[in-house]
This record gives sequence, C-alpha cells and structure tokens, in this order.
Amino acid sequence: MKRTKFLSMLLSLSLIFAAAAIPVSAAGFNDVDNDPTVSWAKESIDKMTGAGYIKGYEDGTFRPYRAISKIECLILMARMLGMEDKNFKGFADDAASAYKTTAAKYNSTYPNELSYLLYCGVLKESELVDYASAANANTQLLRYQAAMLMSKLLGADSEASAYSVSSPTYADDAAIPAAAKPYVEYVSANSIMNGMDKTADGRPQFSPLTSLTRAQMATLLARMIDKLDIAYVEGTIDSMSSSKISVDGNSMALTADSRIIIDGKSGSASSLSEGCTASILRANGRAFIVDAQEPQEKTVTYGVVVRKSDGADGRKITIADYENKDNTATYTLSDNCQVYVNDSKATIADIMANNFIKLTLTGSKVSEISTAEKTIDINGILVSATFDDEDNVYLNVSDEDGNNEQQYTVSSKGAAVTRDDDEAEFSDLVAGDKVTLRLTYGKITTVTASGDTEPFSGLLKEIIISSNPAITVTINGKDKTYKLSPKVQIYIAEKESTIYDLRPNVNISGKLDNDMVKSISTSTVPINEKGEFVGTVKGKNTTYKVITIEDSDGNTQSVYYNNNTKFLASNGSSLTVKSISEGTSVSVTGSSKNGVFEATIIIIK
Repeated sequence: MKRTKFLSMLLSLSLIFAAAAIPVSAAGFNDVDNDPTVSWAKESIDKMTGAGYIKGYEDGTFRPYRAISKIECLILMARMLGMEDKNFKGFADDAASAYKTTAAKYNSTYPNELSYLLYCGVLKESELVDYASAANANTQLLRYQAAMLMSKLLGADSEASAYSVSSPTYADDAAIPAAAKPYVEYVSANSIMNGMDKTADGRPQFSPLTSLTRAQMATLLARMIDKLDIAYVEGTIDSMSSSKISVDGNSMALTADSRIIIDGKSGSASSLSEGCTASILRANGRAFIVDAQEPQEKTVTYGVVVRKSDGADGRKITIADYENKDNTATYTLSDNCQVYVNDSKATIADIMANNFIKLTLTGSKVSEISTAEKTIDINGILVSATFDDEDNVYLNVSDEDGNNEQQYTVSSKGAAVTRDDDEAEFSDLVAGDKVTLRLTYGKITTVTASGDTEPFSGLLKEIIISSNPAITVTINGKDKTYKLSPKVQIYIAEKESTIYDLRPNVNISGKLDNDMVKSISTSTVPINEKGEFVGTVKGKNTTYKVITIEDSDGNTQSVYYNNNTKFLASNGSSLTVKSISEGTSVSVTGSSKNGVFEATIIIIK
C-alpha cells in the first residue's frame, strides 16, 4: 500500500507582500492592539504573525490597512497549494515544464508560481492578463477579484460560477461586476468572505470595488488554511465514479475543475480505472490533480458463470472451471467494468448463468467481461513452463513484444505438443520459443512451438560434462559458453556420437536453439591406409599438444603429438613444433588410439 501525506499549510506559507518588513514579536502591534477598528482581524493577525508567516514592519506596526497587489495574491495561492513543499516537487516540476514558457510571457519574475496555478487548474491562461501582466500585476486586488480567486483556490471555479441565490445577499449587488456575482455569493455562503458594512436600513454591503487589505488577507488566510486541508495522496485507485475517486481508502471528490493526467497525457475521469496507481493533490476534499499510470499488465481468466450478485460490498461474479465445476472463484467488478456479448457492447444483465466467459482483471477487480468462444488460439513467446505438486502444468506466455505475461493452464486431459514440427514433451519447450496455444474452454489442448535457431561455428575450446553439460567455443576470437540441449545431436565425421567422443581444439559447427546447442558436427581429414594425410595448419595449442589441420576439401583433423613425435623438414633435417604456424603445409603420419589421432612423424613442407 502506498502512503498518504497530510500537510499543515502553516509549514509552507510565507507572504511576500510583507517582504519589505522584518519580523516583529508576536506580542502584538501598536496599530492593531490600540485600534478598535481592526479588532475583527486581531485574532487572525496574531495567529499568522505568531506563527511567523505574516511579518510586521521594523517600526513595530502591522499596517493592517495597506492594500496588497494581484501578483502577491497569486504567489500566496501557489504556496498555499504546496508549490514549495518537497512532497509536491513532482507536480511543480511538471508544471514548470508544461507552462513556464507560457507564464513567462505574462510575468517573467514569477513564472514558476503562475505555472503551478495553471497546472493545478486554478487559473486559465486567459486570466493571466488581468492578474499577472506587467500592466496589472502590481495593481491593488479588489474584493470582488479576491472572491473569484478564493473560489478558484478551493477548486470550486465551476461550482462557484454557476452558484445562484433567489435574491442578492448584498445591498450593493449592482456594483458587483456581473461575472463576479455568483463567486461573491459562493464565498459568502461558505463563510470565506463577509460584507464590509451595512446600509441605513441594515442590509449588508460587500464593497466589491474596495481594495483587499493586509488585515483582510490575514483573516482570509486563516479561514483558507482550514478549508483547504491540503494533502498529497499516493497509492492505487480502489474505486472510481464520475464524481468520486478513492485511493487506498482515501476518498475525495472529482469535479469539472479536476485536472486528470494519464500516463503523462491529459485525460478525463472516465478514462481512469481501478488498479491504476495515482499521485493526487487533494485540497478542500477535492482532487485538484490526478496523475495516474495505467497498469502495464492485466490478467485474464476463463470460466462458466455460476452466479452474479450486487450488494453493499459491490457487484460480484462467480465462475467455475469448465473441467471441474466444484472449482469456483468470485471476483468483484470495477465501477466502470465493460461488458461485451458476442463482441457487442452490453450490460452485466446480459451475462447469463452457464455462459462461458473471459474476465480481464486490472489489479484485483474485473475491468472487462466478454463472452468467449469455445476454442481460441493465443500467439506469443514462452516465458516458462511450470508444474505443481498435483501434476498440473502451466505455461507463462508473453505477447510477441515480450509484454503482458499471462499464465495458461493445460487441460486435465493433457495436450498435444509439437516443437519444430516434431512431437515433443512440455520439458522440451524452451524459454523464448514462439508458441501458439489452442485453448478449449480456457484450457490448453494443443501447443505448437518453434525455436529461434541460428548457425554457429568456431574452435571447440572446452567440454563441460555435468548434470547441465556445456561447451565453450571460440568464435571470432571470443570465448562463448553454451548449454547443450537435453536432445543435442552430435556428429563426428558424419557418424552419430556423444559428448564423450568430443575433443577440444577441433573446429565444429552447429545450431543454437534459443542459446542452447541443438546440434554439433565436426569433420576429420581422410586418412589413407598407412595412417597418413596432408593439409594446412589452421591452429595449434602447445598446452594441449594439439595441431588442427585442414585438407584441400575443407575437412579438419585434430592431431596430437608427444615427446616421441618427430618434426622434420622436407630435406630430412630435424625441427621442433615451434617451426609450425598457421598456414604451414604438413604431411602427418600416425595412428588413431581411443578416438584420438596421435602423430609419430610430422613433415613440415
């Protein structure tokens, strides 16, 4: 299970609109403590300054009536959504990659903050002109604009823009720009912003065109911290609907303003599925960003429908093994499970008892149900063949690209197996074989396999005789060791032989089957009745005292020498083995003993 991190916003906030000030003791400020007109904001100011996040000025004042600018508010919003917190670094980096160039067109000083707000879906690019451009960034933020921005910060842009009341709350409703009216009503209904004063007849006024002050921002900040309850949620999606998502038991709302990213691309909530892993920025109980990755592999199982049920713990389907009806399993359907009958879109109601079906599972839940044919063929690459204590056989097969490995069970009645057009056993199958599995009622009844063969040739350097025999061959100057297939075919001078008949330092050729030696052959130089032959030296090994000689027809023979072997020149003078090099023409006289040709005289021409 993945983790969920809950963050206190008091750990990440730092208001830059007091950047010119220096910290002042949290004991209070003269222009707050002694000014009864600021009493409504004193608790919030003390709370924020006490925590050290809103600073006073060096003269001991807070200047509660100083107006803040639009860009200062945007920066605060980005930080409130965790932009500077290390837990959200991935989102911040992705935001900068996606929007930094765009944001810099409007404000080159704070492109990262603007990028983050765009990425979180809090702002649209079209809104940057009004709030972040050179002409508007440093202008005072008006109260109606604050109402709109706070609604967006809560992830409620769509909800707030459509908010309506039977009659306006404020007496100065006519002064509120038309586009801002639903936002003003929304923040008022949710106790985020209140009216400023009242008319003579007692009706509240919002004062939409009044600048937002530091005191008001302190109050807003205190309210927004509790409302946002920001969290970083990471894990596996365990339930999904069009309006709600749950990750490892943490449930949150999906809204029209939620930003959905699937495998790095923008998507929609309908494209999310249970079993996906996801990283989520949650605030105000809503999913602001859902960055999901679809599972790379899904599992498939087949069976006969026994029953369907729909209860408090979800929709379920129970299937039975066609060959053993007592062997049943029950699966839970995902909320957006797709159903197909005869390849046509259907509903779970169309799946009947005793239907033979295929279930596709994403994670632990069924993401797709489809009626299945009695007999189907599966093409792929064999990963492994396994057996259990009850003699059941399973083949693990990936697709032809090596992905999406699935396990298939061999029929209890057995299966016909062929490999490279020859009858075979399951033990003859090799990882990497291309296979076609015929499934009858979901069980393997036929396996057709072919190995990936390639020729090889080189000098046999070493023979490893063990429970897993192998040979080492020098090919193009490099030593390569290959295991021998249990059914390896060995031919010496066209005569069927065994591994015990092989000798090192002879040229061999053969075939590799998925990196296992399938066949070996080596030829020898024809020897006349006197035990003589002639040829050209192809190599020598003084450690093993062996010389490899090739005749004019390309046949080779390994010749062994000892201390009694005579090396002579054509004129009869004595030489040594040092006189022999590759390309030297020789005439050899000797005899075969125990399958090895031992030289008595080697004449160097």
